[in-house]
Amino acid sequence: MAVLLVVLAGCSASTLPVDDAGGPAPLKSYAPADRVAMPEMAGERVDGGGRFSLKGLRGKVVVVNAWASWCGPCRAEAPGLSRVHEELRGEGLRVVGINADVSVGEARAFEKDAELVYPSLHDPQGRQLLRLPKGVVNTTGYPFTVIVDPEGRIAATRIGAIDEAELKRLVMPLLPARRGVVKTPRGDGPLPGGAVAAAQSFGVVLLFDVVGPTGLFGPSDVVSRSGSGVRP
Repeated sequence: MAVLLVVLAGCSASTLPVDDAGGPAPLKSYAPADRVAMPEMAGERVDGGGRFSLKGLRGKVVVVNAWASWCGPCRAEAPGLSRVHEELRGEGLRVVGINADVSVGEARAFEKDAELVYPSLHDPQGRQLLRLPKGVVNTTGYPFTVIVDPEGRIAATRIGAIDEAELKRLVMPLLPARRGVVKTPRGDGPLPGGAVAAAQSFGVVLLFDVVGPTGLFGPSDVVSRSGSGVRP
Protein backbone atom coordinates (compact mmCIF):
# COMPACT_ATOMS: atom_id res chain seq x y z
CA MET A 1 0.00 0.00 0.00
CA ALA A 2 1.40 3.37 -0.96
CA VAL A 3 0.73 6.20 1.45
CA LEU A 4 1.31 9.84 0.49
CA LEU A 5 1.46 12.54 3.15
CA VAL A 6 0.22 16.13 2.83
CA VAL A 7 -0.72 18.95 5.19
CA LEU A 8 -4.33 19.18 6.39
CA ALA A 9 -6.74 21.66 7.91
CA GLY A 10 -10.37 20.66 8.29
CA CYS A 11 -13.60 21.07 10.28
CA SER A 12 -12.87 18.77 13.19
CA ALA A 13 -11.11 18.77 16.51
CA SER A 14 -10.75 14.99 16.44
CA THR A 15 -7.42 13.18 16.25
CA LEU A 16 -6.31 12.40 12.71
CA PRO A 17 -4.76 9.12 11.56
CA VAL A 18 -0.99 9.13 12.01
CA ASP A 19 1.86 7.53 10.16
CA ASP A 20 4.68 5.54 11.76
CA ALA A 21 6.61 8.72 12.47
CA GLY A 22 3.73 10.22 14.39
CA GLY A 23 2.79 12.78 11.74
CA PRO A 24 -0.61 13.27 10.09
CA ALA A 25 -1.56 10.93 7.25
CA PRO A 26 -4.56 12.58 5.60
CA LEU A 27 -3.97 11.16 2.11
CA LYS A 28 -3.86 7.46 1.34
CA SER A 29 -3.63 5.80 -2.06
CA TYR A 30 -4.09 2.07 -2.49
CA ALA A 31 -2.46 -0.34 -4.94
CA PRO A 32 -5.03 -2.49 -6.79
CA ALA A 33 -4.31 -5.55 -4.63
CA ASP A 34 -5.06 -3.54 -1.49
CA ARG A 35 -8.28 -1.92 -2.65
CA VAL A 36 -11.54 -2.81 -0.96
CA ALA A 37 -15.02 -2.50 -2.41
CA MET A 38 -16.83 0.79 -2.03
CA PRO A 39 -20.15 0.10 -0.30
CA GLU A 40 -23.40 1.09 -1.92
CA MET A 41 -24.65 4.54 -0.95
CA ALA A 42 -28.12 5.68 -1.91
CA GLY A 43 -30.66 8.22 -0.77
CA GLU A 44 -32.55 11.40 -1.54
CA ARG A 45 -30.75 14.16 -3.38
CA VAL A 46 -30.23 17.47 -1.58
CA ASP A 47 -31.68 19.39 -4.52
CA GLY A 48 -34.95 17.45 -4.40
CA GLY A 49 -34.21 15.65 -7.65
CA GLY A 50 -35.25 12.24 -6.33
CA ARG A 51 -33.18 9.27 -5.24
CA PHE A 52 -29.59 8.71 -6.25
CA SER A 53 -27.39 5.63 -6.02
CA LEU A 54 -23.68 4.98 -6.49
CA LYS A 55 -24.54 1.61 -7.99
CA GLY A 56 -25.52 3.30 -11.24
CA LEU A 57 -22.01 4.72 -11.62
CA ARG A 58 -20.13 1.42 -11.83
CA GLY A 59 -17.57 1.60 -14.62
CA LYS A 60 -16.80 5.27 -13.89
CA VAL A 61 -14.28 6.93 -11.63
CA VAL A 62 -16.33 8.36 -8.76
CA VAL A 63 -15.22 11.11 -6.40
CA VAL A 64 -17.33 10.87 -3.23
CA ASN A 65 -17.00 14.07 -1.22
CA ALA A 66 -18.45 14.40 2.30
CA TRP A 67 -19.38 17.98 3.20
CA ALA A 68 -21.48 20.24 5.40
CA SER A 69 -22.73 23.79 4.86
CA TRP A 70 -21.10 25.05 8.08
CA CYS A 71 -17.66 23.80 7.05
CA GLY A 72 -15.32 26.50 5.71
CA PRO A 73 -12.90 24.13 3.92
CA CYS A 74 -15.92 22.45 2.28
CA ARG A 75 -16.91 25.79 0.78
CA ALA A 76 -13.36 26.48 -0.33
CA GLU A 77 -12.94 23.17 -2.20
CA ALA A 78 -16.39 23.12 -3.85
CA PRO A 79 -15.56 25.19 -6.98
CA GLY A 80 -12.62 22.92 -7.82
CA LEU A 81 -14.76 19.81 -7.44
CA SER A 82 -17.31 21.27 -9.85
CA ARG A 83 -14.63 22.14 -12.39
CA VAL A 84 -13.11 18.65 -12.29
CA HIS A 85 -16.58 17.10 -12.61
CA GLU A 86 -17.31 19.13 -15.74
CA GLU A 87 -13.84 18.85 -17.29
CA LEU A 88 -13.51 15.07 -16.94
CA ARG A 89 -17.15 14.06 -17.20
CA GLY A 90 -16.68 13.06 -20.83
CA GLU A 91 -13.82 10.74 -19.81
CA GLY A 92 -15.90 8.82 -17.30
CA LEU A 93 -15.59 10.76 -14.04
CA ARG A 94 -18.39 11.78 -11.70
CA VAL A 95 -18.36 13.74 -8.44
CA VAL A 96 -20.99 12.88 -5.83
CA GLY A 97 -21.48 14.73 -2.56
CA ILE A 98 -22.61 13.27 0.77
CA ASN A 99 -24.14 16.06 2.85
CA ALA A 100 -24.25 15.94 6.66
CA ASP A 101 -26.56 18.92 7.35
CA VAL A 102 -29.58 18.28 9.54
CA SER A 103 -31.43 21.00 7.60
CA VAL A 104 -31.82 20.19 3.94
CA GLY A 105 -32.68 23.84 3.39
CA GLU A 106 -29.23 24.93 4.54
CA ALA A 107 -27.67 22.27 2.33
CA ARG A 108 -29.65 23.52 -0.66
CA ALA A 109 -28.58 27.09 0.04
CA PHE A 110 -24.95 25.92 0.05
CA GLU A 111 -25.41 24.14 -3.28
CA LYS A 112 -26.90 27.29 -4.78
CA ASP A 113 -24.25 29.64 -3.39
CA ALA A 114 -21.40 27.34 -4.44
CA GLU A 115 -23.06 26.63 -7.81
CA LEU A 116 -22.44 22.91 -7.48
CA VAL A 117 -22.86 21.03 -10.75
CA TYR A 118 -22.90 17.53 -9.23
CA PRO A 119 -25.54 15.81 -7.07
CA SER A 120 -25.32 15.27 -3.32
CA LEU A 121 -27.09 12.75 -1.12
CA HIS A 122 -28.65 14.08 2.07
CA ASP A 123 -27.24 12.04 4.97
CA PRO A 124 -28.00 13.93 8.22
CA GLN A 125 -27.58 10.85 10.41
CA GLY A 126 -24.32 9.78 8.79
CA ARG A 127 -25.75 6.37 7.93
CA GLN A 128 -24.27 6.29 4.44
CA LEU A 129 -20.79 7.17 5.68
CA LEU A 130 -20.93 4.52 8.40
CA ARG A 131 -20.94 1.93 5.62
CA LEU A 132 -17.36 2.75 4.71
CA PRO A 133 -14.86 0.02 5.64
CA LYS A 134 -13.24 0.58 9.02
CA GLY A 135 -9.89 2.32 8.88
CA VAL A 136 -10.20 3.58 5.31
CA VAL A 137 -10.85 7.19 6.32
CA ASN A 138 -11.60 9.20 9.45
CA THR A 139 -15.27 10.15 9.12
CA THR A 140 -15.51 12.35 12.22
CA GLY A 141 -14.50 15.58 10.45
CA TYR A 142 -15.39 17.36 7.22
CA PRO A 143 -14.60 17.50 4.43
CA PHE A 144 -13.17 14.20 3.28
CA THR A 145 -13.04 12.52 -0.10
CA VAL A 146 -13.09 8.91 -1.27
CA ILE A 147 -11.97 8.11 -4.82
CA VAL A 148 -13.48 4.98 -6.36
CA ASP A 149 -12.00 3.24 -9.39
CA PRO A 150 -14.09 1.94 -12.34
CA GLU A 151 -14.22 -1.50 -10.71
CA GLY A 152 -15.99 -0.04 -7.69
CA ARG A 153 -12.97 -0.23 -5.35
CA ILE A 154 -11.56 2.48 -3.09
CA ALA A 155 -8.39 3.75 -4.75
CA ALA A 156 -7.62 6.72 -2.50
CA THR A 157 -8.96 8.72 0.44
CA ARG A 158 -8.28 12.30 1.48
CA ILE A 159 -9.11 13.85 4.86
CA GLY A 160 -9.57 17.62 4.65
CA ALA A 161 -10.06 19.92 1.68
CA ILE A 162 -8.70 18.66 -1.62
CA ASP A 163 -7.61 21.15 -4.26
CA GLU A 164 -8.22 20.84 -7.96
CA ALA A 165 -4.64 19.95 -8.93
CA GLU A 166 -4.34 17.24 -6.30
CA LEU A 167 -7.68 15.74 -7.25
CA LYS A 168 -6.72 15.55 -10.92
CA ARG A 169 -3.42 13.91 -10.04
CA LEU A 170 -5.28 11.20 -8.16
CA VAL A 171 -8.12 10.53 -10.59
CA MET A 172 -6.55 10.88 -14.02
CA PRO A 173 -4.54 7.62 -13.87
CA LEU A 174 -7.79 5.80 -13.09
CA LEU A 175 -9.77 7.09 -16.07
CA PRO A 176 -10.38 4.27 -18.57
CA ALA A 177 -9.30 6.40 -21.53
CA ARG A 178 -5.97 7.22 -19.90
CA ARG A 179 -4.91 3.75 -18.86
CA GLY A 180 -1.86 2.86 -20.93
CA VAL A 181 1.91 2.92 -20.61
CA VAL A 182 4.39 5.33 -19.13
CA LYS A 183 6.51 7.03 -21.77
CA THR A 184 9.95 7.85 -20.48
CA PRO A 185 12.25 10.61 -21.80
CA ARG A 186 13.84 9.95 -25.18
CA GLY A 187 17.28 8.46 -24.67
CA ASP A 188 18.80 6.16 -22.08
CA GLY A 189 17.99 8.16 -18.95
CA PRO A 190 15.80 6.73 -16.19
CA LEU A 191 12.12 7.46 -15.75
CA PRO A 192 11.67 10.78 -13.89
CA GLY A 193 11.72 10.27 -10.13
CA GLY A 194 8.52 8.96 -8.58
CA ALA A 195 6.69 8.18 -11.82
CA VAL A 196 7.17 4.42 -11.63
CA ALA A 197 6.08 4.32 -7.99
CA ALA A 198 3.00 6.38 -8.76
CA ALA A 199 2.07 4.15 -11.67
CA GLN A 200 2.54 0.98 -9.65
CA SER A 201 0.49 2.45 -6.79
CA PHE A 202 -2.51 2.77 -9.07
CA GLY A 203 -1.79 -0.41 -11.01
CA VAL A 204 -1.68 1.47 -14.30
CA VAL A 205 0.93 3.16 -16.42
CA LEU A 206 0.60 6.81 -17.32
CA LEU A 207 1.06 8.58 -20.63
CA PHE A 208 3.02 11.81 -20.40
CA ASP A 209 5.47 14.15 -22.11
CA VAL A 210 7.72 16.47 -20.14
CA VAL A 211 10.06 19.31 -21.08
CA GLY A 212 13.65 18.91 -19.98
CA PRO A 213 17.02 20.56 -20.60
CA THR A 214 17.23 19.02 -24.08
CA GLY A 215 13.70 19.85 -25.13
CA LEU A 216 10.44 17.91 -25.29
CA PHE A 217 10.71 14.26 -24.33
CA GLY A 218 8.94 11.92 -26.68
CA PRO A 219 7.59 8.37 -26.78
CA SER A 220 10.88 6.52 -27.09
CA ASP A 221 10.68 4.19 -24.12
CA VAL A 222 8.03 2.47 -22.05
CA VAL A 223 8.19 0.91 -18.64
CA SER A 224 6.55 -2.28 -17.49
CA ARG A 225 4.60 -2.61 -14.24
CA SER A 226 7.68 -4.08 -12.62
CA GLY A 227 9.59 -0.90 -13.50
CA SER A 228 11.91 -2.48 -16.08
CA GLY A 229 12.51 -0.57 -19.27
CA VAL A 230 11.15 -2.12 -22.45
CA ARG A 231 11.67 -0.90 -25.99
CA PRO A 232 8.42 -0.62 -27.99
